[in-house]
Amino acid sequence: MVAMPAMSVSVIRQAKDNLKKKQNLEQTAKNLMAEAAKPETKRKERIECLQLAAECSQRLYEAENLRLYLKQKYDTTKFFSSILDMFIRLEMADSIGAQPDEKGRVKPVNRRRNHDILKPFRANLLNGGRWHFRKAQMAQAYPFLDTYVATATHPLFAADSLLKTDTLIRPTAYLAAVAAHTSANHDGVIRHAAMAKDAGMQSYIIEEYLAKAWLAKGDTARWLDTLHEGVRLYPSHPYFFTNIIDYNVSNHRYDESLALADSMITIADSVALYWYAKSIVYLKQGKDREVIDACDSCLVRDDKFVDAYYNKGIASLNLAVIYAEQASSDINDPQYRRDHEIIRSLYLLAKQPMEKVRELAPDDKARWAAPLYRIYLNLNMGKEFDEIDQILK
Repeated sequence: MVAMPAMSVSVIRQAKDNLKKKQNLEQTAKNLMAEAAKPETKRKERIECLQLAAECSQRLYEAENLRLYLKQKYDTTKFFSSILDMFIRLEMADSIGAQPDEKGRVKPVNRRRNHDILKPFRANLLNGGRWHFRKAQMAQAYPFLDTYVATATHPLFAADSLLKTDTLIRPTAYLAAVAAHTSANHDGVIRHAAMAKDAGMQSYIIEEYLAKAWLAKGDTARWLDTLHEGVRLYPSHPYFFTNIIDYNVSNHRYDESLALADSMITIADSVALYWYAKSIVYLKQGKDREVIDACDSCLVRDDKFVDAYYNKGIASLNLAVIYAEQASSDINDPQYRRDHEIIRSLYLLAKQPMEKVRELAPDDKARWAAPLYRIYLNLNMGKEFDEIDQILK
């Protein structure tokens, strides 16, 4: 018979004594967890340490629960965290107990017993997550919500068929994904996204969180895959479409951007954003006439779309400058007057949308002041020019 390591003997013996006396339970649990984590601790002793640590947590919970029952002041955080610790410790014990023993035999240790210990506490495990969630303590809420959802697939609860019988699993996965996103726990979002989207709630939000999680982890391929899935599943939610367009444009994938915009227009012709996206691509390509047409289509659908007014104004200014560079400079040339009438008409074409940008975004001077300066100068609008000149100074 192999002797138990002296340290494990001491820690376990002391733990049992403290449990009997109901004293120093928090420190006792820490000592047990530290012993269980040591690589030299044998499988049997590791399981026993975890079992005893869970029992310490249960006693701490019972003490707080008694205070609650007696209407005495109690520690809510300890009340709930003790339950979470019980689940974590007994699930760890079960995982170790399900591993092959020294003779290669696989026979789960204490599975039925640990299931029966934990099952009555599942409701309060969820309550703990919700309590932290309501207090906007998302990092603290997540482990409760995550652990509750995990019970649905943990071997300890396999006989309960929780995915079929517990209607709260998927809504809790939704809360877990939200808590994970809010606390920048990207792996947590990824872990719960699929089930969260099945919760019958705002699944497009979870798809957005999932895309952001992949981006934060630096996985561009999965970020793009999620964006494309988002566009397909939630065409009315702009996050996916705009991010694909921004990515494609920044990488000079103009044909892909236009194809995506056109495909979305066939689905939802009334959405101004899709037409605006085309104007961005055309502007990058230097196709100013197409920019103006796309902006006009956008503004028919949303006459407050300030960015479309801006793009139309810039494209019109571009046309005026380009035409001016090619125009006749000979005042005696019959073409001179015709050219300058066209140039004036282009500046007038730029004037209306750029003034609309000023009207809709008066504080965004950096955007509209310089273009209007050029427009008023070329249209000989002295009063307006002087005003803009003062703004720029």
